[in-house]
Amino acid sequence: MKKVLTKLGVLLLIFILGVIGFSSFMNKETTENKMDMEEASLPVLSMMYEGQEMNRMYGYAQEMQVDFMRDSLTPVGTDKKMTVSILPYDHKIKNLVYEVRTSDGSKVVENAKIKNFEENGSAQTATFALENSILMNQEYTLVFTLNTDKGSWHYYTRVIQRTGLNVDKYLEFVQSFSSKTFSKDNVGELRTYLESDDTAVNNSFTNVNIHSSADMVTWGSLAPAISRKGVPTIKDINETTGSLTLTYYITAKDEEGYEEYYQVDEFYRMRYGDTRVMLLDFNRSAKQIFTGNEMSVSSGKINLGVTPKNVQFAASQAGSVLAFVQQGDLWSYNTSTNKMTQIFSFREGRDTDDRYDYSMHDFKIVRVEENGDMDFVFYGYMNRGEHEGYTGTCVYHYYSEQNVLEEKFFLPTTKSYEFMKRDVEILSYVSTDDLLYLMLDNSLYQINMQDKTYKVVKEEIAENCFVASNTNRHVAWMEEMDPLQTMNIIFMDLETGEQKRITADEGTKIRAFGFINEDLVYGVARDGDIVVDATGSLRYAMHEVKIQKFSGKLVKDYQQDGVYIMDVDIQQGLLELKQAQWNVDRYTEIPSEHIMNNVKNAEDEVISIATATTVRQANITRLIFSEDSRNKNPLRMETKLMVNENDTVLNMDIKEKALDGYFVYAKGSLAGIYSSPAQAIRAADEMMGVVLNRNQQYVWERGNQKTKVTLNLDDIPEGFRSASLDTAALQESLGDTGTVLNLTGCTLEEVLYQVSAQRPVIVSLGENDNRVIVGYDGYNTLLYDPASGETKYMGLDDSTKAFEAAGNVFISYIETLPE
Repeated sequence: MKKVLTKLGVLLLIFILGVIGFSSFMNKETTENKMDMEEASLPVLSMMYEGQEMNRMYGYAQEMQVDFMRDSLTPVGTDKKMTVSILPYDHKIKNLVYEVRTSDGSKVVENAKIKNFEENGSAQTATFALENSILMNQEYTLVFTLNTDKGSWHYYTRVIQRTGLNVDKYLEFVQSFSSKTFSKDNVGELRTYLESDDTAVNNSFTNVNIHSSADMVTWGSLAPAISRKGVPTIKDINETTGSLTLTYYITAKDEEGYEEYYQVDEFYRMRYGDTRVMLLDFNRSAKQIFTGNEMSVSSGKINLGVTPKNVQFAASQAGSVLAFVQQGDLWSYNTSTNKMTQIFSFREGRDTDDRYDYSMHDFKIVRVEENGDMDFVFYGYMNRGEHEGYTGTCVYHYYSEQNVLEEKFFLPTTKSYEFMKRDVEILSYVSTDDLLYLMLDNSLYQINMQDKTYKVVKEEIAENCFVASNTNRHVAWMEEMDPLQTMNIIFMDLETGEQKRITADEGTKIRAFGFINEDLVYGVARDGDIVVDATGSLRYAMHEVKIQKFSGKLVKDYQQDGVYIMDVDIQQGLLELKQAQWNVDRYTEIPSEHIMNNVKNAEDEVISIATATTVRQANITRLIFSEDSRNKNPLRMETKLMVNENDTVLNMDIKEKALDGYFVYAKGSLAGIYSSPAQAIRAADEMMGVVLNRNQQYVWERGNQKTKVTLNLDDIPEGFRSASLDTAALQESLGDTGTVLNLTGCTLEEVLYQVSAQRPVIVSLGENDNRVIVGYDGYNTLLYDPASGETKYMGLDDSTKAFEAAGNVFISYIETLPE
């Protein structure tokens, strides 16, 4: 018996040791399979102007398409000297190569290597001068390649040679104005620059502008302190105005004494007068960085703090798990376990440098499972980690039980974040069988993330001919690629890959407008109702609007006798049908009809967004649960990255296409791309921005025109002296020397920019009565009449009225850049 007990004891001991050993091995394997994200390592460059740092540049691991890189503009004087500053961050610099390219990147103007640097604190600086001539008032791209002992990286800015730019005055003003906002003692001085009025809503630190009260500009009752100063970035500058941005970080104490952290983005548009800088526009947005601390959840609410209301969020079907994006970070909250998890973030504490906070990236949450697992798309500039210095699209899966993040796929791009963001926002969807759908250069791609193969589902998708649901699961496109002449709509479920065709009845056309939830909204128009009416406008008058499920079931069929739908606007589940009736020879507008969506998304059922007003922080934003929860003091967690031995990178064998059109930049960023120069100019004027063409030439600038101009008739192209409105004939007369700009619909004030830039403008005064604007002053336009050969003045008010009466028909051109 004793021997039996001894054997049993030995076996039990072996079992226990085996369990301990196996557990230890598994824990070791699990630990070894997880890692923290690698720290930021790339050096940072800046330009210097008379000792002031500006235009900070972050490193790229691959050469980017230079026409997409427009983050900063560096002015160059007549001596063509520039100074660059390098923060090496433990790198040993070998040399710095610079290259000046034409703005579209097609031609290298100059390149050279810099080997000698001066120590300037923690930075190293070098001054160099361009040897070759560059055109005045024309942008070029300046590309730096920094070669170090740990690798080579590329940095981008633009350069422009202009005179009388007052750069030092603008840089000094921005730093001074920003610092003075932190003291109430400066309210009187700051008020002289502001245009405070009743139009400003003084209840949010996310939207403070030149019309806000001086109290809001000086931070109300927030009482912040600067945590990290910013470096100004010049966005646009000319002889008249300058536009700069400034990003910095502040801290403030809440009512319990906890420290809050904010990112602040400021935009300044200025003009320098005889003695001082005049502030033309000012915008400031402060956004609180969510920390998930013990104060973040209370009474069924996630308190996001000072942040815009347009929060991206998603929920599991039952609503037990919420995912949301805040200031470049992705979070999830499990209402059952009271766990707040930071799923993805580049940040590394608060005392690190700004490489960790550089916010040129975003997320698209694809799905959230009830167990907390999540699929999401991350896109933009990679601040740190395995792909540091790349810009691209990454697909991740989060495993909640292991609290680990797996990278499933990475697609690099040579476009800047601003441009690639437009594609990803149109469409990015991950199916449950690992198929990624992306819109790339106007083509719909299906990518198999497992074997990294891809195919084009639909190529050359025209503007306004593609729509997607909010989840991106369902898409539709007009097969004829003409929104006004479509007979077929292709309706596709990206989860299953199935396509269905919707075909118009004989004698009708159909047009897709968008989705309500996952249901397609499209209109039907009879051929005879698509007409050019008495106003000269092409009117697409629909007699019917339908809402249809993918299964083919009709959810709604709206039509009224004698009523036509001219357009459909879809916003947050509400359809606005803009209506008209036929009246003799034209369509006359009547009040719109509204159709409510009575079926809510799963997220809307369990979570909503609300704002609350506080004394100290003004408006704050909260995520509200559908069910009141008394949970508080959540357990805060951070994910680990899964060590992935598989190659997740796909380098697609496609060349990024050059974007055609007219690019509007306003308030420091890309505001829109337009096919029509007139549309672009009107948008830029409203936003106080600029318009550039494909070659990055200035087509239009707000406020940058001379007070008086007279063109020499002999310098005007012969076709334009004829004052013909035939744009094809005008283009033929210009040949390769220029491109015709049809500016019809612009105002006289807007088109005088072209005259200021030494370009004539053809204008209509009525049928068969055209003139050429060849000059202006503060009181008149100067008009050339080709019929009589005479040039006469017309008062500005009379000109404005006459041109408007004739439909504001204007035609000009822009010169082709010399080779």
